[in-house]
Amino acid sequence: MNHNDTVFSSKKSIYAILIIMSVLSLRQIDDASLGYPDADRILMDGVFLLDFISDFPITHIYQYTLNYFGQYPALSIGYRPPFFPLLEAIFNGVFGVNMWSSRLALLTFYIVGVSAWFNLISRIYNGSLAFAASLLLVTTPFIAKWGWYTMAGLPVLSMVLLTGYLFYRYTETDKPSYLYQTAIVFSLACWTKQTAVFMGLWFIIFVLLQGNLSTYVKRQELWLSMAIIIILLAPLAAITLWLGKQNIAQSIGQSEGHYHLSRLSWNNLTLHFRTLYKYHLTLPVLSLSFIGMLAALVQRDKKTFFPLSLLLATYLFFTYLVGKNERYPIFWIPVFCLFATLPLYYLRNKVLTYWLMLSVILGVSVFQINSIYKIKPNFATGYADAAAFVLANQQVPTVFFDGYNNGYFTYFMRALDESESTYVLRADKLLSSSSISSKQWLEVHAHSTDDIKKILDDYGVDLVVVESRDVSDIDIHRQFRQFLKNGPFKLLKTIAVDSNRPPLKNQKLLIYRYLDRPPASKGYITLRLPVVGQTIKVPVKNRPINSEN
Repeated sequence: MNHNDTVFSSKKSIYAILIIMSVLSLRQIDDASLGYPDADRILMDGVFLLDFISDFPITHIYQYTLNYFGQYPALSIGYRPPFFPLLEAIFNGVFGVNMWSSRLALLTFYIVGVSAWFNLISRIYNGSLAFAASLLLVTTPFIAKWGWYTMAGLPVLSMVLLTGYLFYRYTETDKPSYLYQTAIVFSLACWTKQTAVFMGLWFIIFVLLQGNLSTYVKRQELWLSMAIIIILLAPLAAITLWLGKQNIAQSIGQSEGHYHLSRLSWNNLTLHFRTLYKYHLTLPVLSLSFIGMLAALVQRDKKTFFPLSLLLATYLFFTYLVGKNERYPIFWIPVFCLFATLPLYYLRNKVLTYWLMLSVILGVSVFQINSIYKIKPNFATGYADAAAFVLANQQVPTVFFDGYNNGYFTYFMRALDESESTYVLRADKLLSSSSISSKQWLEVHAHSTDDIKKILDDYGVDLVVVESRDVSDIDIHRQFRQFLKNGPFKLLKTIAVDSNRPPLKNQKLLIYRYLDRPPASKGYITLRLPVVGQTIKVPVKNRPINSEN
């Protein structure tokens, strides 16, 4: 073993990586104002599963889920798989329903994924390269920032890296147990996010590059492993086909507007390379990765086949998908970090140039860490305060909310409500409804102030919370704000919102009381959900706080 490898193959190396990773990803963990679109839904998914485990409605799972969504309409269960929220639920159960415990759940995935990546590169190359490649990965700003919000990006990346490690161990050892483990973790990765299915393409490309596909096809464990995957993923496939209207649209080409690019167009074929430069990698790492690729080509290094297969599979799969977002092809970032450090391996017997290259990599890591701390996390204050005010002042446990940041308001209503009794009614479900963005698959359900009043009367709404500035650009929501100003409502509280998120800048949360509130006349809530292509009716229970209703 080379001396340099001895230095970096010790347990201290991976511990150092995990410590740096944890410090960067847990930045401002005590700040409950940090937020990102979709992260609020995943937070609520975790709370839902905690409540589900506590109530254990095993005989009426579907109805329980509908009822829960009717009360807290900020879930993405069905649209998103539940494996990450399940771990959130466990952490919420141990540490309480709060954002920092959910971020600890995310960190757990991240630790597993980075450890798998470190061990994978140690096996393919050596410990020093594993240290360097892992260090660049965890200090990549695009990677680090996803530890600040409860998004599925790091959990699914981690599950993919763990799956890849197990599959590589199988190809090394030919032990069937590794392939069975691969099948199980592959399935769990898909239960973390459906796009993890692209790993099948990764493994196929690798086997083809090795030139031994026929050998694997003849093995019994391959077919048994595929059977395990089919059995474990059949429920997910059924749920996605049933409730995944938006998922399917983003995948196979039914989506509209800015999502749609012709698959063979130059814009589509080059999109993710532009993403690589603009979002994924810092310029030093991108430059070093090209140098490393050239060095690997000169060396004719077949050890690169496995990570290169991951890079190719990521590009092919996410170029094919209709949905385009810089988060989606996150899986190739570790590969570019590896290529950026690859000259370390080729220089391992040249002491001076080796340490010079290592110094460059350490310098780039320091540069990236500095870049991370220059990024201000997305935040929006005031929503927890608004939820607390509602809970302290409501006369009936039904609050009506209209605003962009509806998911976080709903989350705080559940997190702060020990009795779990308040129903959150969302204007973008009852006045209008849409999918993902305010104008996609838009359906308008109210067309006048009379329609608005009828909806409020039907549900016996007492308190109304709105963001002062409507960002939906839908007329009925502007009418609603005018109705609150001029109609039978009393402004009880104004809460200033401090935020660096564009839709939430210069916002105020206005909390009104409906003065002419009649008793609720409807015993159920009707919700149209274009994102999953469903309309649901949810009974409302335990309505009165006092005896007037």
